[in-house]
Amino acid sequence: MTDQLLEFLTVYGLPAAALVLAIGQAGAPLPTSLALLTLGALAANGDTVLAMAFIWALAGTVLGDQAGFVLGRFVARSAGDRPGFMGGLARKARRAEPTMARWGSSSVFFTRWLITPLGSAINIASGFTGLAWSVFTVWSVLGEMLWVSIYIGLGYVFGSNIETLAGILGNMSMALAMLAAAALIGWQLMRAVRKAQARSQSD
Repeated sequence: MTDQLLEFLTVYGLPAAALVLAIGQAGAPLPTSLALLTLGALAANGDTVLAMAFIWALAGTVLGDQAGFVLGRFVARSAGDRPGFMGGLARKARRAEPTMARWGSSSVFFTRWLITPLGSAINIASGFTGLAWSVFTVWSVLGEMLWVSIYIGLGYVFGSNIETLAGILGNMSMALAMLAAAALIGWQLMRAVRKAQARSQSD
């Protein structure tokens, strides 16, 4: 995958990288983290300018976030329980609603760079739940700036081992996502137990 991505980005340049990142952030299963690491490696090898790699990558990630938000606001909200792709988006947004309720708008920021597996779902849920576009955009841009900086920087420094590095970082992100989900479920269970205890005492 790394060799193919390196070849693709070398041939088609930074606009292609931005497109990959935009589609990935919108929800498609593309190796966005690996793409950022690859951009850093290309900059380290002198195949592109580091500042331009950052600008194109940031533009692509923010564009993908905006696409997910629009899908949630205007498409997933009206999809209801319909089958197919649109219904899948609506269900994805519903699954992310508890995270939005727990963390609020800051969930957009943290899922850009810390708990990245939840990122695309939070994009859709932000539009689905009616989060203000300006608030979403501010948190999105701040989070993506941090994520792009970290991953391009790591690719720049560890360019010769980016596939191994991508695997390690991916496992860490998935572990954090699972911990966040477990914490959320635990919090919901505690609330349910307390409500049940309150009802039994009132009875």
